[in-house]
Amino acid sequence: MPAKTLVHMRISYPQLCEPLRDSAWYDLTNGIRVRLSDPLLLDDGAVELNAPFPMRGNALLDNIETLLRCRFHGRGGKTYFRLAEPKNHIISAESFIEATLGSARRIDSALRRLSEPMTGVPWTVQGAEDLLEIIDAVRDGRMDHSEFSARMAQSDYEVGTPGYHQLFARNAHILVEHTRTALIRAFECGNRMMEQVRLLIENKKNRYFGELIAGNEINHTSPTAERLHAAFIDGISAVATALDLLYRLFVFLVREPFGHAEMPGRLYFPYNEPGKVYAPFPKGAKPLLTDLGAIDLPYAIPNIVPGSFLALRSFRNDLTHNMTSGHIQPICWIGCGTGQVNGTPIRYVVANAPDIDQEGKPLKHAFMERFFSQQRDATIICRELMEELALTADHTLQWLANRLEQRILHEARATAEP
Repeated sequence: MPAKTLVHMRISYPQLCEPLRDSAWYDLTNGIRVRLSDPLLLDDGAVELNAPFPMRGNALLDNIETLLRCRFHGRGGKTYFRLAEPKNHIISAESFIEATLGSARRIDSALRRLSEPMTGVPWTVQGAEDLLEIIDAVRDGRMDHSEFSARMAQSDYEVGTPGYHQLFARNAHILVEHTRTALIRAFECGNRMMEQVRLLIENKKNRYFGELIAGNEINHTSPTAERLHAAFIDGISAVATALDLLYRLFVFLVREPFGHAEMPGRLYFPYNEPGKVYAPFPKGAKPLLTDLGAIDLPYAIPNIVPGSFLALRSFRNDLTHNMTSGHIQPICWIGCGTGQVNGTPIRYVVANAPDIDQEGKPLKHAFMERFFSQQRDATIICRELMEELALTADHTLQWLANRLEQRILHEARATAEP
């Protein structure tokens, strides 16, 4: 279970982050909560365990993830991400999305500054307000398709005019906002999973099962277990949708000729699959020497390595085009002090996801739709997909902002040449 966020996620807005605190309780994907004190405290609502570890912060969390075969989820049932910088800090999913506004503003600013080199006329606030009035009229239902088409056909929105560039920049902004909304939905699925896991862990009034003997594990099914799996299924779809929207933004801003305002058609995230040629750039576009490479932004769409988001495309397609309830068995394993948690006398929940082959495709047989021998924990899968999504969104937005800023410098040099 690699802690990828510890290596690459860096936040430039320390006010949005918070340190890992000794006094706070943190959620793990298997439902256990941990307090990073010395000695370490674990609490599942019924048991408290002291276990001394000569570590603190992220190092201690790494050790806990290995010991309890889980991943860090967050705090108070909400999704958080661990950070490389600031060191031993975390950031909530909501604050992470707010942090992406920095790159979004860089993109907006660069597009405004490109107005003059592309149209010969500087960006004007009045032009932006005029276009926004039209867009608001469409969204409010005051302007229908034919009226909008007629307005866009007028001379002030012809290709090469300031109005057309305003439209291009506004559509880029809209695609950024679509992507950010999709991120919110994807991260919320993780919260929904954790909510159901905690209900099973706490087992108030023995609602789900009787006394759980240490060293035992039970096979459990209930509406709560079904909701847990439903959140996992929604999470798979939401992560894939967010990636598709992010790729749509990427294509919109790198395609050539640059500056076309037409929204890209149906696009899907170009998964970098082992053994296959990876071609994320649309026809006519290509990487530039000034683009940021894998050393700087390894999770940006042009730089992601083979095997990223393993199994996501096959799994999403399988869930979309088949009967989900028959493929994801709504069963959870609930145990206490078994080998699953290295004998630690504490309750945990595991929700198995289907087995996959080396290419990430679900393993099937003509007589059986799913297998579960790999014991892949759905909560861990969802968590790691959310981390990859966060990194890919963050790095891609930075990459796009840099490419646009480099275009400004190129235009300035071209203008200065005699």
